[in-house]
Amino acid sequence: MREVTRTIAFEGIWDADRSSLVRGIFDGLAADWTSTRDTPERALPLLDALDRGGVAGGTAIELGSGTGLVSRHLAERFDRVVGIDLSLEMLRHAAVGTSLVNADAARLPLRAGIADALVLMNMFLFPGEVARCLAPKGALVWVNSRAEDTPIHLAADEVLEALTASGTGNWSGVASRAGVGSWCVLRRC
Repeated sequence: MREVTRTIAFEGIWDADRSSLVRGIFDGLAADWTSTRDTPERALPLLDALDRGGVAGGTAIELGSGTGLVSRHLAERFDRVVGIDLSLEMLRHAAVGTSLVNADAARLPLRAGIADALVLMNMFLFPGEVARCLAPKGALVWVNSRAEDTPIHLAADEVLEALTASGTGNWSGVASRAGVGSWCVLRRC
């Protein structure tokens, strides 16, 4: 999964076969996802990123929202939260009061500049779509719930490098660790 994460972020390699494979993996995990992963420790890096990164208010789009484990935390801090996931089964198992959309993050069904925050927790990075959908002063919130032990992982400097290398402009921000996780909050400068 690490190599897939890197090739998506740096080379843009994503096609129908890869999308179908990833969808199938997460569809198969959906039934037990919440019961095996809903812990306060999992949300800690996200909450720290929002606090120390100064991210709140407006519209938050959560890419790779799964069953909505952290959506409730986003709903406490944003006026509007939309969860988007490739896996329809994940969304079927979601028990959240936010809007849910089944879509591929490589081609988001969103208008340009709609998101005040794009939240990606243990999610693939599609730099072009992040840049397109993020409001001019919006924030990308990148979280790895188990830092380097997260299967879908990029370090903060790699996220910054991927965004910059993709021609989406210059980015800057802050990065840190919280509990066993890591995070960064990046904005265009």
